[in-house]
Amino acid sequence: MNLHIVPDNTFINKFYDNLKDLSLLGVNKIIVRSNNSKLKSIHHDLPFAPLYSAQFDLLVGNTDQYEKVFIHYFTPLMYRWISRHKFRELNWMIWGGDLYNLPSLEHVCYEPLTFQQYIKKDRSVRNFLYRLKVLVTNSHFKHKAYSKVKNILTWMPSEYQFAIKHLPVQSTHKFFFYENQLPYEKLDSLVTPGRRNERLVLMIGNSGSPENNHLDVVRYLEENRVNADLIIPVSYGDAGYIAFLKKKLTYSYGKIEFIERYMPFEEYLNFLTSADALVMNTIRPQGYGNILMMMYLGKPVFFNEKNISLPDIRQAGLQWWPIKSLPAYSTLKFNSNKEAVINLLSHDRLLKEYQLLFN
Repeated sequence: MNLHIVPDNTFINKFYDNLKDLSLLGVNKIIVRSNNSKLKSIHHDLPFAPLYSAQFDLLVGNTDQYEKVFIHYFTPLMYRWISRHKFRELNWMIWGGDLYNLPSLEHVCYEPLTFQQYIKKDRSVRNFLYRLKVLVTNSHFKHKAYSKVKNILTWMPSEYQFAIKHLPVQSTHKFFFYENQLPYEKLDSLVTPGRRNERLVLMIGNSGSPENNHLDVVRYLEENRVNADLIIPVSYGDAGYIAFLKKKLTYSYGKIEFIERYMPFEEYLNFLTSADALVMNTIRPQGYGNILMMMYLGKPVFFNEKNISLPDIRQAGLQWWPIKSLPAYSTLKFNSNKEAVINLLSHDRLLKEYQLLFN
């Protein structure tokens, strides 16, 4: 029997469905760590409890009884719990925030404008209390917790390399990915052909999170007089940052539209296709659901050249463009990425990898 400790997040829904389709639920126990009285994002009737509670301990039982334990989203608040338990094999599924947004590493995520005008000034009570809680209750257990991790699971070798370079882990890498609501190869049937835009429409970032470095990329577009309308998804993210963006962000060479409404998957997919291109000014890997859907659907994606995951994109044979090439957009020749996306993260590959990992 394997144990999975997961957050209350929609990605777990498809993970559960894939285990079910493979008839692996009988050998994989899933427990949601949540402080809420009911689950918000997970539609399955899964057991849940606060991490440091008698109910959670009762649900888990003896951790040494499980052949493998998988931590989905390894937050600093888990250090103490992990250090105090025994594992035959402990595995960490990286989510991004549990690596790049660690207090000791998050400085790598931000470009100068975003750092100076928002991150440096943002000293909210909530962030302060969270960090104080981590410092007091868990920081002492950091090294011991990471030393227990045998395998780091991610589809990006560069992400694994970043982890072992910056954290006290001596782990091996295993390939793993979470799937979107639909496999990439089934997206075509849901896309409705739309009218061609009269002027260039750029989607900036994937969410209302400061890691998108919106200020810096819009400043670059402004300085280079790129004629385009900008659409900025902010249906989720940091509420304080979203309010800051709406107040601060201006653009002289087109309209700015903030997209705040949550959309069902099919509607969101067609929303993605309404843009001519996606611009990701992130340094940390982020928004790959959006990135790979756009690539699969034939839309170009422009990256910050510091992005940690670019070696993996190149290795996979995916065409990408640096943000600095946006002023020459009309002269660029865009190739299809559909086959490369399928080769990298197809549903068939997922089924094979899951059989190896969770059987």
